[in-house]
Amino acid sequence: MHIGNRIQIMRNNRNLTLKQTADTITSTSYLAKIEEGNYPPKPHVLQALERKFEIAQGFLTNYEHRDEDAEYILRLLQSNIVLHPDKAKEVIDVIEENYYEYLSPINLEATYLCLKCAYFYKINDTKSAIDLYETYLIHYIDETELRSYPKLVRESFNYMMALKTFSENKIKDCTYYMEMFVDSVEQSPMKAAVIYNIALLYGKLNLHSKAIQFGLKAKFMFEYTKKYELLLCKTNNLLAAQHLESGLYEEALQYLNQAELPASRYGYTNLLSLIYHNKGLIYTDLENYTEAKNFFQKAINLELTEGRNPLPVTYKSFIDLLVISEEKELGIELYESMINNEKLHLDQHQITILFTNFILKYLNEEKYMTELHNAIEHYENTQEKNILYDVYHSLGDYYYQESDYKQASFYFKKALKIKE
Repeated sequence: MHIGNRIQIMRNNRNLTLKQTADTITSTSYLAKIEEGNYPPKPHVLQALERKFEIAQGFLTNYEHRDEDAEYILRLLQSNIVLHPDKAKEVIDVIEENYYEYLSPINLEATYLCLKCAYFYKINDTKSAIDLYETYLIHYIDETELRSYPKLVRESFNYMMALKTFSENKIKDCTYYMEMFVDSVEQSPMKAAVIYNIALLYGKLNLHSKAIQFGLKAKFMFEYTKKYELLLCKTNNLLAAQHLESGLYEEALQYLNQAELPASRYGYTNLLSLIYHNKGLIYTDLENYTEAKNFFQKAINLELTEGRNPLPVTYKSFIDLLVISEEKELGIELYESMINNEKLHLDQHQITILFTNFILKYLNEEKYMTELHNAIEHYENTQEKNILYDVYHSLGDYYYQESDYKQASFYFKKALKIKE
């Protein structure tokens, strides 16, 4: 990252050649060496380029200056992107309105571009993020030289890359960048929030001991700062999920109980339904099917009461529980009620896929098997093919039990292909 990057981008944006830009200012070869970062530009050359580009005076000549006010507002933007994404747009608007005043130093311009790109990833505006990254950032920042950049640039770049790699489902890379980012974070609530996200990433990588390690750090920090009760609830739920995955059911229930009380008190209904869902999973594993059914039903009813669709994963867990507990009539009743419930924003294909295991065990007659194969065909023609992995695996198991090894092999191969 150097002033030459900025000059080159501004020249290209104006469709000017090196010769046209250097004309009456300096030699073409000298300007080329400035753009390559080989020579530091002389002040009078930068001033002349400012006039040629018709930009504010000082925009190029201040590229090495520190601006504490600008650094402050950029740190405010960074903090809001991490903790309050809904407020980050307000800070971006302030910066945009005062662009030249705040971002004249090139380090701060690069920082702002990283943070703006991170904001786009945070709100799932992937197109804007990619456009910004490819048009500007890859020209401004050389990752191999990152150690030599100012701290604020490194922080912002690492956070932006963490969100970028997460959007690309590169979880291992995302974890690397997030850990690089957290090392430089000083604010306790923000550091705790980042550590919580690292715990989530390790959970996705099925590294449960690491997830628990970082989750406990985040929990301690949230409890110490006595802020962000919602994130503390989420951390307890995360710790419960990781203990559940590790088969530590008693500990998992303790964390869920710690999360459930404040979630109920403060009306965190989205989180509360997840807590009920996780309790349902625990009691399923403990073979306490009555309690498991009770908590899955509570999760579903809560979402319906709030006017939201219950999580498909909760429905699936509930339906699979009905298979385990052999409650055929209740399963059929639920299937018909979901198909006929116009308030559910789930089409028949989605509902049928959720009932795959139930259909294969109890409804393996022509009508329902046709519905299942129609649902599979529908998803095979969409971009949501990952949803079919468990379906293919279940069909492989079903045909294997039926001694139809050719069909079993066919579906197992389709499942493996999705994971390639």
